[in-house]
Amino acid sequence: MLGYICQMGLITRHRLQAHVCVPASACRPCSDAELLLAACTSDFVIHGTIHGVTHDTELQESIITVVAARVLLQTLPLFQRLTSIRTPLHCGVHPGPGTFLFMGWSRFGEAWLGCAPRFQEFRCAYEATHTAHHRHPCEVVLH
Repeated sequence: MLGYICQMGLITRHRLQAHVCVPASACRPCSDAELLLAACTSDFVIHGTIHGVTHDTELQESIITVVAARVLLQTLPLFQRLTSIRTPLHCGVHPGPGTFLFMGWSRFGEAWLGCAPRFQEFRCAYEATHTAHHRHPCEVVLH
């Protein structure tokens, strides 16, 4: 059973008060099995790079600005070429080089990060599952 950390967003001029619950495991790396499942069950899957990260101590959130090379999946039309994805501040997110596969969920019209492996790491996990003749929870077009 997953534990949940609930964070209460503070009232500001631009935001309504809201409770955002994220899995207690949100700050740890996802296993290969979790990565494959996240690619199928997330509200969004974006192949892109980190343009920058800002930290909002008042809301206890980090905002990752992502340059999307490709939007592989989105359940709501949230994403443009440059988009923002939120994560709890205590996760300590910082910019890094390379391309990533950003996966997560949409809450109150905002994107929240679940897993974000380097694209090559995801590709290796995905291809290893094919090589081992295991079934994928779903197909992901990586080209």
